[in-house]
Amino acid sequence: MELPDIEIQGRKCIKLPWEPIWVYPIGDVQLGQQGCDKRRLKEHIKEGLDRGAWFLGMGDMTDVLSPGNRQSYRSSSMYETARQAMVDMAERSVEELLGLFKGTEGKWLGMLHGDHFFPFEDGTTTDTRLAQALGATYLGSCSMIGLTFARGKCRQRYVIFCHHGCGNGIMPFSPLNKLYHVMNSFEADAYFIGHQHKMPSVSIPRMYLSDQPPYRLIAKIKRLAGTGGWFEGYHVGSTAPGTDRPEGSYVEQGLLPPVAIGGVRLLIKPTHRHDRDFIDARLET
Repeated sequence: MELPDIEIQGRKCIKLPWEPIWVYPIGDVQLGQQGCDKRRLKEHIKEGLDRGAWFLGMGDMTDVLSPGNRQSYRSSSMYETARQAMVDMAERSVEELLGLFKGTEGKWLGMLHGDHFFPFEDGTTTDTRLAQALGATYLGSCSMIGLTFARGKCRQRYVIFCHHGCGNGIMPFSPLNKLYHVMNSFEADAYFIGHQHKMPSVSIPRMYLSDQPPYRLIAKIKRLAGTGGWFEGYHVGSTAPGTDRPEGSYVEQGLLPPVAIGGVRLLIKPTHRHDRDFIDARLET
């Protein structure tokens, strides 16, 4: 687990000591699948750039190799020409993603890996190369990210827990089941999970007693969300690879439920009210 501590005020050219910021988690693009909705993803990224948002990579950016595919690839005895063709395809995927993410360089809080990535011979992967090119901290499987806002001598921290995700569930709220248990083990303000391509969200209050008089009851809101995806499981006109023969994706073949295309947005607002400094936040889908 990585623990990057990102102090917004100290970032070069970023003057947000006490101003709202947007965070846009983006993952499960699965570039390479016929149903990858690149148009809507580009619109989402443009919206984030227009808002001056920070982005967070949630994994599965490409669809080059699944875990089972990687095992077969490592144990195969294919010719070097065939291996090189796979490498070339993976490199093209990274270049295409960089085109989709153009303008976001240096605006990433970090980037997780997912299940779908390509391992290069030099030890890098499609995920690590993407993170390096975008100036993003590579977060591995799971991370807690601390954002520190400054107002004079006051410091307010907002912590984001993020994980690509694991397992599956039929119900639209299934990512929240996993996060609800995570919330009881990891202390954070927002909890993000990908993998299932679903984007349910919920706000859960936790009650605290203030530590200084006059004592009062304080509600601290925990926000949980699945971060969505950009892959149409039921894509009209999909065909078998390299042919014009109609064939659905693994979602269609497995009769899995369709999911909405898109991603969540988190607005974080450092606030001073009634002689008290605190962080206010809200989730949008």
